[in-house]
Amino acid sequence: MNQDHQDNDSTRTHVILTKGTKVDHYNILERIGAGGMGEVYLALDTNLNRRVALKFMSAVHATDNDLRTRFTREAQASAALSHPNIVHVYEVSEFMGRPYFAMEHIEGKSLYHYSHDDPQPISRILEIAIGICEGLSKAHQMGIVHRDIKSANIILDSDGHPKILDFGLATLKGSSKITKVGSTIGTAAYMSPEQADGKEVDHRSDLFSFGVVLYELIAGRTPFKRDSEPAMLKAIVSDAPEPVARFKSGVPDGLQGIIDKALEKDVRMRYQSAADMLADLLREKRMMDSGVSSPSRIGSGVGRGQTSPVRRLAISGGVIAVLVVVALVLKPWKFEITPTDEAQATENRMAVMYFDNLIDPA
Repeated sequence: MNQDHQDNDSTRTHVILTKGTKVDHYNILERIGAGGMGEVYLALDTNLNRRVALKFMSAVHATDNDLRTRFTREAQASAALSHPNIVHVYEVSEFMGRPYFAMEHIEGKSLYHYSHDDPQPISRILEIAIGICEGLSKAHQMGIVHRDIKSANIILDSDGHPKILDFGLATLKGSSKITKVGSTIGTAAYMSPEQADGKEVDHRSDLFSFGVVLYELIAGRTPFKRDSEPAMLKAIVSDAPEPVARFKSGVPDGLQGIIDKALEKDVRMRYQSAADMLADLLREKRMMDSGVSSPSRIGSGVGRGQTSPVRRLAISGGVIAVLVVVALVLKPWKFEITPTDEAQATENRMAVMYFDNLIDPA
C-alpha cells in the first residue's frame, strides 16, 4: 500500500482520546461533548496551567478534504474575533491526523437549557439578547457570518454572560465558498427563509436566526415548530409565527415588535444590521427598567396595532380643539348687557365681557 493511499485510508487506526492522553502540551481530562463534525474534550494546558476545551474533528470526517477545510475555517473565524460575548480560540493544530483547536473553556449551560428547562424573566432575557447582539455586531463588522446561530450554540458563563461559539459554518469575507448555492446548511429550526431555500445568505440571515433564539427564550419553543423538517422549512418560508404573548405573559409590545422585525421573511424588511437591532433592544431595556410601558416602535415606525406617543398626543389635542369649537358654536350659556353697561347674569347664566379701566372725568 503506497503512502498516499495510507494517508487517505479512513479505516486506519487512531488514538482514542481518554483521560490522561497527552496532546502536545495538553492533558486530556474528560470528554464533554460531541456532535456535528467533532468531539470536545476538557483538557489542561500544561504550559499556562489553565483548563481549555479541545475541539477535535471526528476521525470519520478527518479524511474529507472539504470537511477539514471547513473545520479549519471554524478555528480561523473564531480566532479572528476578540469580544467578551464570543468564545476565544487560542490555537489550531493537528494530532495523529485529526485537526483540532484549543479554545476558552466556559463553565455554564446553553440557552437551550434556559429556553426549555429554566425560563427567565423578560428583563433577564433582554440582558442576554443585548450581549448576543453585541457579539454578532462585532463578527459582522469583521465580515464573518455565523450561519448556525441557535440556542445550543450560545452558552451563559458562570457570571451570566452569553458567549457565542461554533463558527463551523461561518463564511469569511474574501474566503472561498465551500457550500454550493442550492444546498442548505445549518440547523433547520433556526434557518432564515433564504437559507431554507438554499439561496445566498449574508449577515441578515444571522439576525433572523437570532430572532428565532429570542422567540425561543420567551416562548419556550421555536416559532416554526412542526411535525417534520420539510413542514418546518415550509413554515419558515411562508408562515407567520404566533405572538410570543400566547406563551408568556407580560411581554412588552416593543419586544414583540423587535422579534417581528427580526423574523421578516423579506430580507429587505428585516433588520439591516445587528447594530440597529441592538439599539432597539437597549431602548426596550431602558424603558422596562424605568417602568415605562413600551409601545411597539421599531426604527422610525411603530408596531402593528400600536399608536406612537406623539400620535396619541396629537389625537388628544384634536379632541380638545373639537370640544372648544362645539362650545363656541352651540353657546350653552347666554349673557346680557344692560344700557348702563352693567353685565347682569340671569339665574344660571354666565356673563362674559371685556372691561376697560376708565378714569372718571369728574
